[in-house]
Amino acid sequence: MQAALAVIPVIALVLLGHLARRGGLIPAASWPGIEQLGYRVLFPTILLTSIYRSELSLGRLGPYLGAMALAFAATGALALIWAARRDQTGPRSSSLFQGALRFNSLLILAVAAQGLGGQALGDLAVAFAFLIPAFNISAIVALTLLSDGPRPAGATARIGAEIGRNPMVLSCAAGLALNLSGVALPAVVLSPLDWLGQGALAVGLLAVGAGIDPARLWQRDPALWLGVWLRLALCPVIFLAAALVIGLPAGQVASGVLATAAPGAPVGYILARQMGGDADFYAAIFTWQTVLAALTLPLWLIFAGFLGA
Repeated sequence: MQAALAVIPVIALVLLGHLARRGGLIPAASWPGIEQLGYRVLFPTILLTSIYRSELSLGRLGPYLGAMALAFAATGALALIWAARRDQTGPRSSSLFQGALRFNSLLILAVAAQGLGGQALGDLAVAFAFLIPAFNISAIVALTLLSDGPRPAGATARIGAEIGRNPMVLSCAAGLALNLSGVALPAVVLSPLDWLGQGALAVGLLAVGAGIDPARLWQRDPALWLGVWLRLALCPVIFLAAALVIGLPAGQVASGVLATAAPGAPVGYILARQMGGDADFYAAIFTWQTVLAALTLPLWLIFAGFLGA
């Protein structure tokens, strides 16, 4: 029940963003600037502060992190294989890849804090410190290579340039550097960063809602539903299989299921908008993932608890 309730505010903000744009409360011309704010300032800030505060210890968390990485990698690979076989290349396939791979870390941490306890919260924070940079780099590579038309000359150099200047990758690198260096940021620096980060999820969700075309939500699109169920169903199945083989403790099974069964992240929409992906398609996948997760996520957590009992 707590997991379902944690998803409701996410749906509400997506709906608010949609109504704000369609009703003219915020003009269409203002949304690109809002998206830039989230992409270049707010999301990078929360990534930096989250990684800076993480306890980066891989001793007991190596198998846990490996099981999650396997589940996400397999899910993303299946999305790309399906797109290639259906000849759905280009921006659409990069957004399908993002839809299958990304997770809403803020939602996950909120649910973990409410229902799983401090140990699960710490385990997830460490896992995210490694997974989030890897996912952002993977998304940038996919968005760069899966653009319309033939692969451009110097694509490898372009990928390197995109990664090197991407604000999310840079913020992850900065967070890791600060964490590993042991530098203690003073409150006069950390407090403004926290304030900025607190706006990330709201701005991202509002932008997703503003970009939704209702007609696309109700179309019979196999790729849309593939993106939804890869994230909500197949990814947690793969994680659970790996967890049972490895023999992970019950607490890690529950938090890992939470991470792999959670809906996608609004930052994927903003990244698609900024790098030429199919942002509308990603918004449709993300919205349905979020709506349906209110039903599927509690069921997955109950099942994980049963396995760990």
